[in-house]
Amino acid sequence: MNPENVLKMIVTSSVRYKVLLALSTGAKTLGEIHSEVGSTKSTISHALSDLIDEMLITQDPESKKYQLTNLGYLVSLQVQNIVGALESIKKFEDFWLSHDLSGIPEELLLRIGDLRESELHTTTPEYLKLPHEVYMELIKTSKWIKGVSPILFADYPEEFLGLAFGEEVDIEIVTTRTVYEKLIELSSPEAVEKVREMPNVKLYVINENPKVAFTVTNNFLSLGLFLPNGTYDMMNDLISTSERAKKWGLELFEHYKKKAERVI
Repeated sequence: MNPENVLKMIVTSSVRYKVLLALSTGAKTLGEIHSEVGSTKSTISHALSDLIDEMLITQDPESKKYQLTNLGYLVSLQVQNIVGALESIKKFEDFWLSHDLSGIPEELLLRIGDLRESELHTTTPEYLKLPHEVYMELIKTSKWIKGVSPILFADYPEEFLGLAFGEEVDIEIVTTRTVYEKLIELSSPEAVEKVREMPNVKLYVINENPKVAFTVTNNFLSLGLFLPNGTYDMMNDLISTSERAKKWGLELFEHYKKKAERVI
């Protein structure tokens, strides 16, 4: 297999990509591939021949079905990842262009396609509540909450403690030392001590600015970013309920949790 030939072959022909995608779910006859891909049988036959030459697919001599080789399976996974990433980049291109992405590690930027099934909730300077309202409604139905917050919203401590006390929701938050010290300052010593005794609440402090604010729960992922000037953008919130996005969010949380120290 020649990597340059394979890349050129797939990039220059949507039919070859569609054939790979069709075969990624199992072996198929030419007729079955034709029904799924939608191109002419002649065009599909040419695509199959090219893919066989690169050892990406093979044909069973008895059943006449085409199937991916191990190489083809690996290539199809990578192609699907690239296409998914490009879909996510295109769908939210203004969001990615206008924000600081340095708070997201490279290994998760490579999987930005996991966020393609998201919705961008945007508001205007005249009405700042929309993303916040959507977020709070989703939070209220969560069974566990993990998040990174280098900023402090006035109503978050009360809302989160209400869930921790009343619903016994498991909560883990990573924040900055500045935010942590402000929380302690605004809370009574009795309240702080009560929180320390709660087994379902864990608070961590990180000695850096994460440059990202997000929450992941069993229900959703909410992702907010900073603007290039260092201020947090309160008017845009990327929200997804897909399993892929939630898994992506959990990995981002673990990335920051490993750098933090537990204080509560």
